[in-house]
Amino acid sequence: MEDQKKGIANSLKILTDIFRLCKAEYRIIGSVLLVAYKNQVFRRIGDVDIILDAENKERVYKHLEAEGFRFTQKQWGGFHWVEGEKANHLELTFFLVGKFTKEYFTWRFFKIGELRINANYLKPTGYKFGGVTFIGIPITSVVAGIKQAFLNPKRSLDKKILREEIKSLKTSTYNSIHVYLGGIKIPYLYDVFSFLYNIYGGSRVLFGQRWEAWK
Repeated sequence: MEDQKKGIANSLKILTDIFRLCKAEYRIIGSVLLVAYKNQVFRRIGDVDIILDAENKERVYKHLEAEGFRFTQKQWGGFHWVEGEKANHLELTFFLVGKFTKEYFTWRFFKIGELRINANYLKPTGYKFGGVTFIGIPITSVVAGIKQAFLNPKRSLDKKILREEIKSLKTSTYNSIHVYLGGIKIPYLYDVFSFLYNIYGGSRVLFGQRWEAWK
């Protein structure tokens, strides 16, 4: 896994330097955050998952392109995201690009849809890996996400890595992410969708497919 350590650190260095240059607000989430938290590459890491503020996205993409990354637009259902690739680097997945406010992060979809993530769930939390410091989310939020995606095979290893935290930390598994349609909050819609998709993803795994239908 030594090659992975270098690849993760190099990718984080490029990202954080550009985020700092562009004064962009961001959060790095997913497996890279866990690797930094445990200071251990416990499985093969393929990408860096990123939440980014929309105001600075074009500047960020431009600087990354200057570093040799090529971007492609991805879509699944009504969900859109951007992926960046460069040889010998981790893939960059700009998972959500929206607006950070004091109360929540907001991401819009379709013409009337809006996803809001509570600010506490995305509270800026510092991590360090390979000498590179970056901003992620609280480990309690990571644990909550693992609990929601309990049938995802990747999460089973994450649960082993975080077994002590899962036992000891108090987390709010649900009601941190909300869906609004036409400006009206639809209670628990995101949580219901996540639960149903988890069942669907688990059934895909049983038939030899990936949990993630979008990959």
